[in-house]
Amino acid sequence: MMGEGLFTGMIVLFWVAEALFGALVLYWFLTQGFDSDKDTAAGGPVELEDSSATIKSLGMWAVFFGVLVLGIIVGA
Repeated sequence: MMGEGLFTGMIVLFWVAEALFGALVLYWFLTQGFDSDKDTAAGGPVELEDSSATIKSLGMWAVFFGVLVLGIIVGA
């Protein structure tokens, strides 16, 4: 059976991994996602979403996860 300390450590590790993945996705969107190159790997044109729409979407996700984390911290 797993002890309370090990369980807490696994939960912390999960949240750290989630935060690192989120940071990676955010880094990709901010550095590569707004690229003005119109050609894909297949050579066809691609219409890129306006950067303000992507930033708004990322902001809404950040608020959503912030509320989740706040609910977990306050509820604990």
